[in-house]
Amino acid sequence: MTTGIVTPETSSKMSKRMKSIKIDAPENLNSGDKKWRDSWYLDTWVNAIQRWLSMKGIRLQSKEALDFIGFKLQGSALTTYNFHLIKEKDKASFFSFMLVLREFLIPSTSKDLLWKEWEAATPYKDRRHMGIKTFANWLEELQIKLIDKDGNQCILEEVKCRKFLNHLPGYMETTLVPQILDSWTFNDLVKKAESYEAVRKHGRISAAPKPAR
Repeated sequence: MTTGIVTPETSSKMSKRMKSIKIDAPENLNSGDKKWRDSWYLDTWVNAIQRWLSMKGIRLQSKEALDFIGFKLQGSALTTYNFHLIKEKDKASFFSFMLVLREFLIPSTSKDLLWKEWEAATPYKDRRHMGIKTFANWLEELQIKLIDKDGNQCILEEVKCRKFLNHLPGYMETTLVPQILDSWTFNDLVKKAESYEAVRKHGRISAAPKPAR
């Protein structure tokens, strides 16, 4: 499996129910489209394929799962698939091909570029603030994309929160920051910062005392 995120096989009872429900299979993968060079996009597609096969009662270790993938590929990805079948013969499997497909599609520098993007991320673009929500969404997107070889997120919640706090506008350092509680989640921080941002646009914010922890 490519991401390390295990998609559980459905029970036989669940499979029978799911087989009767019409669920479209995930989109075809055309390797000519640049979106498939994005590791997060590819991993999301692989997970969707795994869930769809499981819901249809097709074991991921089966030959049927490997055969199915062949019908979802276009362009050079299909050529890579056919070559893998010829080379590996009976050893070829759904999981072995997914590793080959990922190596074929994703540039080796992909993760390095994501780390550089994380390290350089600020809420300013062309000297203009992009907005609290936009910046927060960007940090969350990078957190999702930066995963290790086992499929675990590299960016911890606490690290993401600190990155967000370190780039708050100056006026929030004396108004919002003193009110922050240790129990606040990332979403709590974003919502509070958004409210201060909205007030800032329409009026003046006065500093508030730091609450007891």
